[in-house]
Amino acid sequence: MRAPRLKNPQSFWDVFVVLCGYVLLEYIVLQLTGSYLVEQELVVVAIAVFVWAAWAIYRVLTRFDAQD
Repeated sequence: MRAPRLKNPQSFWDVFVVLCGYVLLEYIVLQLTGSYLVEQELVVVAIAVFVWAAWAIYRVLTRFDAQD
């Protein structure tokens, strides 16, 4: 199994692995700290991750559309 490609996502598995990794990381951080400041920082990181996911899904879909 290859590592997910962040700069050039090739499939939806790349996006899925990154999103699952982020959710796991957020869960662990919140379980260890639970601080309000940490929650605010995680919201900023979540926005960045979901913007990346939208961009990655768009890249994957345009790549598949170009193949047709």
